[in-house]
Amino acid sequence: MKQIILLLTFLLTAPTLQAQMFSVGESDSRPQRSSSNYIYLGYSPINFDYTGDESAVRDEERLDFEESGVTIGFETPFVNGSILFANKLTGSDDARFLKLNLYYLNSFNFVQRERFVLGVPLKLESNLTSVRNSTASNEFNQSVFSFGAGAFMKFRKIESWAFEVNTIPSYGFSSSNGGLFGGSNKSLTASARLKLLNLIGNRSLSIGYDYKLSVYDIDAENFDYDLNYHLFTMGISL
Repeated sequence: MKQIILLLTFLLTAPTLQAQMFSVGESDSRPQRSSSNYIYLGYSPINFDYTGDESAVRDEERLDFEESGVTIGFETPFVNGSILFANKLTGSDDARFLKLNLYYLNSFNFVQRERFVLGVPLKLESNLTSVRNSTASNEFNQSVFSFGAGAFMKFRKIESWAFEVNTIPSYGFSSSNGGLFGGSNKSLTASARLKLLNLIGNRSLSIGYDYKLSVYDIDAENFDYDLNYHLFTMGISL
């Protein structure tokens, strides 16, 4: 949790400072464009699967589940954050799942045309995943700090629409609350966004899909799990 707070404090200042630098001495008479900052709601099928030694943990102590979750989040050109959860409110009888996610994204464009952009995104991420159920006496509670790089493409028609796709593999370090045990985390994120720009005045609509695979390799083998989920979102610009 401390990693998430520190990352948020540092990263939220970056876009503000950059905007101030470019605004000094500039006078832009162009029509106001839609904001590139979005808030969104989403639905997510979630799978949490045990991958450790079968003899290391009894069946009733395993935390495997397959449930549907709800997410609330925000997206900006730099900083993105979300809360994904599954519990009784979402229809889950046994599992209690919570994932807090915050990451900073900086993209480098190698091909930039009026209607096409190709580049490499760099991602710095911090997240917290917590899993409990009604039968197990233990719980899964891991914080991850990771970094990654991938590829993205954007197709767009200025002031009308934009379609973006990207994929980013990441590697990071995982630790439990209190630092009792930890290990490594490998992940893969793929996402797509269709943005209908200036749909209502200067408000834009974002229709999104994400896939996330997160592989936990923890020193305590009974906490080796794979987390994967699909995420369908609908967002509106601020």
